[in-house]
Amino acid sequence: MLGLLRHFIPERSPLRIQYHKISAVLAAVCFGFPAKKLKVIGVTGTSGKSTTCELIYFLLFESGQKVGMISGVQFHFPSGTELNESLRTTLRSWTTQKYLRRMVREGCDTAIVEISSHAIDQHRLWGVPLEVAVLTNIGTGEHMDYHGTFADYVRTKALMFPGAPYTVLPHDDEYYDFFKKYISGEITDFSRINPKALVSSSEVHLASGKTSFHLRVKNKEIPVTVALTGEHNVENVLTAVAVVQKFDISPESCAQILSRFTGLPGRLESIQEGQKFPVLVDHTYKPPALRAVLETLKKITRGKLIVVWGGTGHRLSQFWSDSGAALHKFADEIILTTDDPYNDDPRVIASYVKKEIPRKEGEHFFEITDRYEAIRYALLTAESEDTVLIAGRGCEQTQTIGKLVIPFDDREVCREILRQGRGIENRG
Repeated sequence: MLGLLRHFIPERSPLRIQYHKISAVLAAVCFGFPAKKLKVIGVTGTSGKSTTCELIYFLLFESGQKVGMISGVQFHFPSGTELNESLRTTLRSWTTQKYLRRMVREGCDTAIVEISSHAIDQHRLWGVPLEVAVLTNIGTGEHMDYHGTFADYVRTKALMFPGAPYTVLPHDDEYYDFFKKYISGEITDFSRINPKALVSSSEVHLASGKTSFHLRVKNKEIPVTVALTGEHNVENVLTAVAVVQKFDISPESCAQILSRFTGLPGRLESIQEGQKFPVLVDHTYKPPALRAVLETLKKITRGKLIVVWGGTGHRLSQFWSDSGAALHKFADEIILTTDDPYNDDPRVIASYVKKEIPRKEGEHFFEITDRYEAIRYALLTAESEDTVLIAGRGCEQTQTIGKLVIPFDDREVCREILRQGRGIENRG
């Protein structure tokens, strides 16, 4: 019956929104408002949210804070770490409240929560007051199937910020002034290029598996090396450093702690089984993030950049087309495959992608529908100075094709193929 109602009542119908709010209120009441016993850091934005949450957690945890985290990738509790298998950026209200209560019971005094625009609109975080509100960035084209217009998407994001005593904003984002209007508390900003921001960077040097730069906080400048790839990750680091200024963690301590950071699952995660070329698995499926990752890898790859990618279902056609354009611009070899099409026809998704890739089959472009075989082909053909990027799914454990849900982890598939000896020898 519930499924039938969801089918006939639009997702943003006042009835549906009211249902979500009532559910959130009941959840907060039933679990005893655990967020009121925590300093909650809420992180929203178009991209970089999960990595930023992980960086904030690591900085706080390594500096001795009792902290927990709920993100789209994994959950951290004092008793251990668990993978987020729900595929939700922000969990349902009942699960969020349950996990916040667990953090309180396990001795946490701070919680980090990744927050989507859906969650804001649906009041999933009702009863969770934010001590720190964070915006990573605003990009176009995100969740238009839900919001209808980009303006509504931006306004929805902004609703997270009123009431937070401390806010972190991207200094160079074109919507910086728009978000400032919603803020009454203290503002800290960050910028990858503008030294006028409280937290900024300079002298960025990119390499495979690491990035080095100078971290500027107020009048201090400290060299930093972190095991993350790409300029977009410099921004994620700056965001996290800006957040922990609220917790009086010095720039020197940040630099030392960041040198021990090892990344997070499925975010440009390196797969190493003895092969002579880098193999990276990444969650990137949104056009702006895909473009940023491809541009970075292109800069640091001496041979070919080989990319395995497929569009996800439940997306606008422009989403698939823009991704195809990014692939054509930066990837030396494209292997178009199937991601999670859900109820969309994979052939239709592929048709939109291929319109933006003016290459003939076999001319640095291959369409291999079976994802396992697509990955296998990439690893078989890669040479010693190439980079292989398996993009779109990251650490997801299952693949959904129509009503069929099958176990599939890109990382384990890569390891299996590499362990069998395929693609390991130096063909250069």
